[in-house]
Amino acid sequence: MGTLGLKKYVLIILVIIILNPFIFTSVNGQSDSRNLKITAIPTIGLSQLPEINYTELDAAWNDQKIEMLIIVNDSSFTDAVTPLMEWKNQKGVKTIILSNYSSYEGRDKEEKIRNMIKDFYEKEKIQWVLLAGDTEENLIPIREVYNPDVVEVGGESEYSTWDDDYKPTDFYYADLTGTWDDNNNSDWGESAEYNGENDEISWIPEVYVGRLPASNPTELSVMINKTLKYETDPHVGDWMNKMLLAGGISSYSPPEDEARLTEYIWENYVIDEAKFTHLAKTTSSFTPTIPLSPNSLGSLNSTSFRDEFDSGYSMVIIAGHSDPTQITDDSHEVYYKNTDALSSTNTEMPSLFYADACTTSSYDKGDNSIGEISITRPDSGAIGYIGGLRVNWYYDDDEKLEKLNRANAKLFWREFFVEKKFQQGRALYDSKVTYMNSDYFVRGEASMIQEWQRKNVLTYNLLGDPELDVYTKVPAEVPDYFSGNIYEGQCISFQVEDNLGRTVPRARIHLRTLSGKYRTIYADVDGLVEFRLPSEAYENYSVIITGHNVVPSYFNFTTLPDTDMPELNTVNYDPINPTATDNILFSFNASDKHSGVESVFLLLSKNSFSDFSLTRLSNRFNENKQEFNVTLNKLKPGEYSYLIITRDYTNKTSIFYEDIFSFSIPKLFTDFVLVVASIMIIGLVGISIVVVIIGMKRHKKNIKNLR
Repeated sequence: MGTLGLKKYVLIILVIIILNPFIFTSVNGQSDSRNLKITAIPTIGLSQLPEINYTELDAAWNDQKIEMLIIVNDSSFTDAVTPLMEWKNQKGVKTIILSNYSSYEGRDKEEKIRNMIKDFYEKEKIQWVLLAGDTEENLIPIREVYNPDVVEVGGESEYSTWDDDYKPTDFYYADLTGTWDDNNNSDWGESAEYNGENDEISWIPEVYVGRLPASNPTELSVMINKTLKYETDPHVGDWMNKMLLAGGISSYSPPEDEARLTEYIWENYVIDEAKFTHLAKTTSSFTPTIPLSPNSLGSLNSTSFRDEFDSGYSMVIIAGHSDPTQITDDSHEVYYKNTDALSSTNTEMPSLFYADACTTSSYDKGDNSIGEISITRPDSGAIGYIGGLRVNWYYDDDEKLEKLNRANAKLFWREFFVEKKFQQGRALYDSKVTYMNSDYFVRGEASMIQEWQRKNVLTYNLLGDPELDVYTKVPAEVPDYFSGNIYEGQCISFQVEDNLGRTVPRARIHLRTLSGKYRTIYADVDGLVEFRLPSEAYENYSVIITGHNVVPSYFNFTTLPDTDMPELNTVNYDPINPTATDNILFSFNASDKHSGVESVFLLLSKNSFSDFSLTRLSNRFNENKQEFNVTLNKLKPGEYSYLIITRDYTNKTSIFYEDIFSFSIPKLFTDFVLVVASIMIIGLVGISIVVVIIGMKRHKKNIKNLR
């Protein structure tokens, strides 16, 4: 055998010896990776698991935040509003009455009241504010802001005794983040054009504001009682499903037909929700569409609007010209007067009344405006009145109905019907934001630095309870969603529908116990609701469900003890034969028939659980999922075993372990290559040395032979 041949065979032998363990291990890692045996089920101390943190759930049931403030001037008004506060609390809108604004900082009464509202917003995240008092005698004053719109546009003052520069608005009590007086010059609400810095109004309302303009407790009681009857004991009838729309003529030259607006509203928003009547007076440039029966089309004149209104409608809009005492148009025909409001006969059928016109709601200038008279009527008139406190604006040739008055009105009813914001204060203030975010502003054609734009957003205010739901259908009760077995700690979920199968958007579900637990849960716009009960058995709950077109519905239930142990139904991981370069996806399906699965824990160990890594997968308190997934990042080579622990919301715990809960991570091929390469190098060096030694021996032998 020659030297080269020896080298070849030695190398082959070395490679076989070196690679043989690697090949054996690799094959075993694939075929037997789930056969790791542990002689005994590992003992895991449950105290090592993180505890359930009930703090959030307990706070939800024992420390519900205040949602609504009713603000009065002094204690003499408190008795009048107390029944409304009690009803709000009964249905789950946590409400308090306040009159102690004098204890807050502020240069005047308005600033003190706003600072009080701001304080409760920051601490409690209130949503609703009802100002229970007129502006007269400084009961609940209104903020006068610097808004010289008439001066900038040109023309005479709105009224000879009303200032051109300063305009009233209750928006001041809704926007709680604007400074409203950056430079402390007491010119409130200036634009950046006048104070040289920033706009003093943020234009994003934090709370929804309404006002009951009562001059005395007796007048306030009248409005409170009308509101309570509307919500708790309404006169049920077809009027609840009807809307009256009336459009006049803003201008004959150029022709400006407000019936284009009212027709757009019924065609796009009303027709899918309510019946309607459309009254119109038009120029020759516009012919309204005749709607199909049972809807009707009529002429808007001095008697038709009043007669239709008095017959009973849940919702009303009229668009035209006006002053505080009459609504008219460019024809000078008067369609509705304050005396009509004073003698309204829509008894027990009060309307949400939207006046797309000037100054009909000037409650800060006497008590004779149409808006104030309508809201103060004992059993008729309006349940909510939205109108301008001063002159407001429209543009000629507003074909898209996207500018000023027409957009304000259009977007209000869009928020109301399309976005299902049937609470009158929510619809009003959200429509203001929608207007300022509209394409009209995005294109740069409008800006809130323009005083006429500021005016229209500021001047439309609500007379009435902002939290009140307005009817669009005859109300119905809801079924009992609590009739079956209900367990302590259970996550309850359902879609709120009434007994006629109609979805109740933003339904209000209020629960309370004799032990003092008190919680309100709101459904989403599709009526879906999900919430978890406290982990206490034999607790007695009373429930009231209220909401849009819902008769207040009352139920009771008692929680049963959770006797079920949480289960693990399936466990999988992928890939089945993981390597050190793989991320491993674990998937679990766990269930608990009573309180539900709180957490699934994955414990992973390389030494029979003497120590281990722990991964926690949890439900939130308003979740009840059963599928849990987690990805483990690349693991180091070795033999692994794992177990799974499931826990429910009453802290019952189950441990799941089997012999097959194991897998192997083989060493990387590159590790063996390095080892092989190292050994081969050493082998080659050794072979070279052997060859050299053999060669030297042969050389010596040859030398001897030569001698």
